[in-house]
Amino acid sequence: MAGEKRKRAYGVSCVSCREKKISCDGVRPRCGGCKDTEEECRVPPPVRPLRRFQAASTNGSAAPSSQAAGAPLSILQMNERMARMERRMEQLEDMLGVDANDLPWSPLSASPTAAAAGGSAAAATKRTAQSGSDGGHAGSGGSPATTSPAAYEGAKYQLTVDGEGNVVYHGLTSWSRGPNVVPDTPVPPPPPPPPPSASTSQPPAGSFDAYNPDDDAALAPMFQAIATSKHISVAPALGNALLDAYFCYQVFNILERSTFLRHMALGGPMFSEFLLMSMYASATRMIDGLDAAQRKTQGELFERLAKEYLAKELEGPSKIATIQGLLLLSGRACSLGNISQGWNQAGLAFRMIQDLGIHLAPEKVVGAANLSREEQATRDRLFWAAFIWDKSISLALGREPTFPPRVGRDPSTMVDFDDDEAPWTAYFVDPLNCPPTLVNYVYQPKRRVAAFRYLGQLCLILHDVIMELYSTESRLNARQRTHFIGKTCRRIEDVWTTVPDTMKFNPARPSPPPWIFILQMLYHATSILVYRLVVEPAEIATAEGHAGTCLQHSITANQMAVRFIETFGERMTYVGMYSSFVAASFDIVLLEAKRADIQLGALERLDAWLDIMEKCVKKGPSIRRSIDHISSSVWSVVAKNPILALSEPGQRIMALHFQHAPPVLTSVADTAMLTNELEVGLGAFDFFDLFAPMPEPLGL
Repeated sequence: MAGEKRKRAYGVSCVSCREKKISCDGVRPRCGGCKDTEEECRVPPPVRPLRRFQAASTNGSAAPSSQAAGAPLSILQMNERMARMERRMEQLEDMLGVDANDLPWSPLSASPTAAAAGGSAAAATKRTAQSGSDGGHAGSGGSPATTSPAAYEGAKYQLTVDGEGNVVYHGLTSWSRGPNVVPDTPVPPPPPPPPPSASTSQPPAGSFDAYNPDDDAALAPMFQAIATSKHISVAPALGNALLDAYFCYQVFNILERSTFLRHMALGGPMFSEFLLMSMYASATRMIDGLDAAQRKTQGELFERLAKEYLAKELEGPSKIATIQGLLLLSGRACSLGNISQGWNQAGLAFRMIQDLGIHLAPEKVVGAANLSREEQATRDRLFWAAFIWDKSISLALGREPTFPPRVGRDPSTMVDFDDDEAPWTAYFVDPLNCPPTLVNYVYQPKRRVAAFRYLGQLCLILHDVIMELYSTESRLNARQRTHFIGKTCRRIEDVWTTVPDTMKFNPARPSPPPWIFILQMLYHATSILVYRLVVEPAEIATAEGHAGTCLQHSITANQMAVRFIETFGERMTYVGMYSSFVAASFDIVLLEAKRADIQLGALERLDAWLDIMEKCVKKGPSIRRSIDHISSSVWSVVAKNPILALSEPGQRIMALHFQHAPPVLTSVADTAMLTNELEVGLGAFDFFDLFAPMPEPLGL
C-alpha cells in the first residue's frame, strides 16, 4: 500500500512548478519541488472554485491536499469581495453625507484601537483620516488619534469666533478654514460668546459664562423687577401682561421664560428690541381684554416697530434673538393670511440658522463644546422650533419643506425648561374675563418640552410623507410607495405608543393645554394623510378597512377639537386648525358612502368643524378660504341628496354656504380650478385635492 501511487488532484500545481513545467505534489504550505529548490511556493488564483468545491462536497473524494488548497483560495475571494463592498459603502456614505464613525457597526465607535485590525477596519481608518482632513485639524499633526473621538473625530464643520467676537460657522469649502482654526486644546471664546445688541449695555465680562442656570429660581424676582423697567413703547404693567400671556400660551417653545427675562434684565445676547416687539405682536392675539379692532391695531403697531428694529439688526451678524423674532413674526403673518410675508420671514430665519451652524448636530461641529450649556440648549430648541414650523407651513400652504432634517439631530436631546414640572394655569389680565371652564383649571405638570419632543418625531415622519407621497419630485414607483406607506404607518404608531397616557385624549377630562392639543391633533392628521392614499372606493362605501381607520381618526379629532373650544374658546393654533381641515376633508369623502348612518355622522362632524372654524376665524383669518372650500364642497354633495339636505346639520351648512356666497362650484374639480386661479404662489402640491379620493389607491 505504501508503494501504491495515488492519483494526484487536478489543478493544484503551484506557480513555480507550472513555470518549470514539472509535476507538483500539491502539498501546502510548500510543495516538494519548492522545498528542494528553496523557492517560494505561490498558489495560483482560482479559476473555477465553485465547481471544484461543489464536487468535493458532493462525493467527498477530494484529497486532503485539495481541501488544504481550497482554504486560501476562498479567503482571497472573500477579501476581494469585502474590498469591493467597502468601496461601494464609501461611495454611498459620500453621496448621503454619512460619517462612517457614527454608524453603530463602525470599528472606531467600538474601540479606537480596532481600526488597526482587519481589512474592513483599515478601510474605516482610511475614511476617518479623509473626513478628519476635510473637517479641519484636531491636533497639530492633524491625526484623529491625538484627540477625543467624541469631540473631533469625523467633524466636518467648525464654529469659530471672528475678530469682533461673533460666532461664525464654516463649512467644508470655506476659505476661512485652515490648520490653526481649531487649537489643540479647547479654548473658551471671548465673553460673551455672541455680541449684545447695539442699543444694549455691555454685561460684565464672563457674567453669562459663569452664571449657573440653577440660580434662576432664587434670582427670578430680581430679574423680573429689572426687566419691568426695560419695556419699550408700552407701560411696564402692560408689557409684563403681554409677556405673561405669550409665555402662557406659546406652543413652539422658541423662548424659555427665565432665560429671556435674565438676558432682558442684564442686556444679554439673547434679548433684543426686535425680539421684544415680536413677542408683543404675538401676544396681542393671546391676551384678554381687547376686542377685535384693538387686537388688530395694537398688533400692527408692534409689528411695524419690530420691522424697524429688524432692519437695524440685519446690518449686523446673525443672532439667536433675531431668529426667534423672525419665527414669531412668521407665525403671526401666516395666521392673519399674509402668506408671502410669513413664508419669507421663515425663510430668512432658516438662513440665519444655517449661518450660525445651528442646523448641525453638535458632535458634527468642532468648537460647539466651547458654547455654554445655556446656549447649546437654546440652539437645540431653536432648531426644532424652526423644523416643526417649516413642516406646519409646508402642510398648510401645500409646499415642499425648505428646512430638511439633519443627520445626528434627535428631538429627544432637547433639554427641559426649568419650570416644566410646575403646574400650568391659564393667564388672564382680568380674572373676570376667565371663562367658567378655566376657573379651577390646573394642568400638572406642564411638560412643554416633553410634548415638543414627540411633536418633533412626528414632524420627522411628516417631512418624509410630504417629500415621498405628496411631492411631484418623488421618484418612488408603485411598489416602493406601497412599501413606504406601510413603513410610515408603523413609524407613526411606534411614536404614538411612546406618548404617555396623560398626554392622550380622554373624553372624561377637559382638553389639555394648546401645546399638547396640537400634538394630539397632528398625530390624527398625519395618520389620515397616510392612510387615505390606500383607501379603496369599496372601503369608502362601507367605511371599512383603511377608510374605517381614517374614520376613527376623524371622529377622535372632532371630539378633541370640540372639547378644546369648550375649554379654551377661540385659542386654536395654526397647526390645530390645519389638522381640523385634514379631518374635515376626509369627512367630505365619506359623504359618498352607501350607508346613511355613515353619511349623517360625517355631516354632523362637518357641521361641528365649520362651527369651530367660524369661531376661530377672528384670530386666524387665514382659515376663511378653508371654510369656504369646505362649505362649497359639502353643499355640492348635500344639494344632490334630499335626505342630507333636509337634516338639521345639512340645513345649517347650506345656510352658511349661502351666507358667505362663494362662487357656485359643481364639482371638486371646479374647486381645484378656482383655487389655482385665485391663489398666488401655490407649491408643488395642493392639499385641497384632499377633497377627492385617490383615483388609483395603493394596496397596503
